Amino acid sequence: MGLWAHAKGLSDEDDYNCGYITYGHFMMGLADAAYGKEMGDLYKRCQYGWDKEFGYDYKWTQEDCDFWNARCNDDLDLLLFHSDCDGKFTPQECRRIYNAIKDLKMDMVGHNYGVMEPYNMLEHWKAIFKHCADRHVNLYYS
Repeated sequence: MGLWAHAKGLSDEDDYNCGYITYGHFMMGLADAAYGKEMGDLYKRCQYGWDKEFGYDYKWTQEDCDFWNARCNDDLDLLLFHSDCDGKFTPQECRRIYNAIKDLKMDMVGHNYGVMEPYNMLEHWKAIFKHCADRHVNLYYS
């Protein structure tokens, strides 16, 4: 069971088709890469409900929201807070996300089910968002 991110013109090697846990780890790493450790830790606590000190089921506080909103990138947040099981991104949203991540660096290896060829997760997602933005196609999550 996992996430399939697909769009017109993406092959089985070019789309994303892998597990929710891998995707979740990627999102947590992306928050760290984009915002640094403090914001990354807040994202992990608030989005995934996990905290070393508080355990599971951590909920956003007003202070968390205020801290995040004062420092976040709204374009990147389109991706970070998107459902990981369904929905879509428009080409315009894909362009915004691509521009938010294009200069980031991150070393995380991923692969697609069935293909099993390793790739750099961030570079793979950059290519997906660029493809959809440049070709004016929606990116679907299912």
